[in-house]
Amino acid sequence: MVSFIKLSSVFLFIAATTITITTGQMIKQCVCSEIQPCVSKFSDSVIVCADQCQHHVAKTGANYQALRSCILNKEPMIKSTIKCQNDKLANTCAKRPGNMVKKRYEETIKIAAISEINKMLSSSGVLSQVKPLLGVGKKFYSCVAKCMKGKAGNCQDNCGLDLPSDTVMVQQTKQCAQASGFSTPVVRDLCGCAVKAGLSQLNGVCDKITIN
Repeated sequence: MVSFIKLSSVFLFIAATTITITTGQMIKQCVCSEIQPCVSKFSDSVIVCADQCQHHVAKTGANYQALRSCILNKEPMIKSTIKCQNDKLANTCAKRPGNMVKKRYEETIKIAAISEINKMLSSSGVLSQVKPLLGVGKKFYSCVAKCMKGKAGNCQDNCGLDLPSDTVMVQQTKQCAQASGFSTPVVRDLCGCAVKAGLSQLNGVCDKITIN
């Protein structure tokens, strides 16, 4: 599933750079000038962090280096997706200090993103076949997201952004991924590359995948 592990992780990473849903607690709004260095570093850490978390992928029996090559071929699209989402969220930070926003939690965006991924897999008729691999995908995502935020400097640990709802963020990320080139043929190609790399669980799945 690493085409899905990593494509779904694209979904999750991007949403996770921002953090999600709300309780009544208020925290200071991040100042744009303070978090911009983190945003710049974030997209450069995808492959480095994937390498650090490869032990999760190894449990599938696939060849990680071969899978890594599959992803490197799509790295410009991944970076484009991250930039697209960052651009959409450009006004969620403050120009100057002093504002407060509701605290958000990453776990809820993860739930919303996984729900959307499950819906996409279900509409393609492959959910039951791919589902056993989703557990690996979640662990891989959690590992990579933590690494990426650390590499970026953990700028948002003590502040928050004025974000749209979970659902809106997930749809924005999906739209950005599609606009960056993650079409049905591209995702099928990525899936096929993963099968050749030893991810036998995806045999018979790739030609059924539809991105809509």
